[in-house]
Amino acid sequence: MKRFYVDEQLQVNSIVKIEGIEHNHIKNVMRMKVGDEIVLVCGDDYDYLAKITELSKGETKVFVSERQQNLYNPIADLTVYQALVKSDNMSLIVQKLTELGVKTFVPFESDYITSKDKMGKVGKLQDISNQSIKQCKRSIPMDIKNTMTFGDMVKSLSQYDIVIFANECEKVESLGGITIDRTAKVAIIIGSEGGFSENEIRLLNLPNVRSISLGKRILRAETAAIALSAVVISKMGEWDV
Repeated sequence: MKRFYVDEQLQVNSIVKIEGIEHNHIKNVMRMKVGDEIVLVCGDDYDYLAKITELSKGETKVFVSERQQNLYNPIADLTVYQALVKSDNMSLIVQKLTELGVKTFVPFESDYITSKDKMGKVGKLQDISNQSIKQCKRSIPMDIKNTMTFGDMVKSLSQYDIVIFANECEKVESLGGITIDRTAKVAIIIGSEGGFSENEIRLLNLPNVRSISLGKRILRAETAAIALSAVVISKMGEWDV
C-alpha cells in the first residue's frame, strides 16, 4: 500500500484530514479513489492502516482502522555531523541518510564553508526526511537538529561511545580496522568541500574520536557522508537479514 506522512498524532478509529502536498499526491498524482487503502505515518513507531472516505478539491479524508508496529525503523544509533554544504547537496545527503537508516543529523559550521553554504532554519531538511521515510518504509524520520557552531559540535561529542572523523589528512587508519559494537552510540563527522582547518583537526583530537581515511580518492562531501554512513550502518548490523 502507498504510504503518506501526516504531521499530527494518529489514533485508531478516527477520521483524519490530509491536505497540502500529500493530498495532491493522493488525488492528482496517484489518482486514488474513495475506498482505496493507504498507510499513514506520523513520526512515531507505528504504521496506521487507513481507507479513503472522501476526496475533495482541497483535502482527503481517511478513516484510520488499525495500528501496526513498524518493522523498518533504525536499530543502529547513528548520528551524522555534516559541515554545511550547498543547499542541493545538503538535501541529497538528508534524503539518502534517511533511506540508509541514520537516526540523527546535525549540520555544523566550520572554517572553510562559504557564504553560499550558510543556512538558517532546518525546516526544509526535516520536510525532506519526512518525505523520504515513505520510500524506505520507516515511520520515524531522521531527527534534524539546528545548526551548531564548530565549538558546540565538539562539546557534544562526549555523549558517544565512538566518533568516526573522516579526515582527508589521515594517512594511517581506515574504517576497516575499527570494530563497532551494534549497541554502541556512534557519530560520524563529515567536512565541507574545503575540508577542515589545522585548528579544527587539533580540536577533534579527543579520546573517543577516531580519525580515518576514506581511501586514496578525494570524495565530494555528499559522497563521503552517504558512503561512510552505509559502511558504518552495515558494521552495526543494520543490514543483517
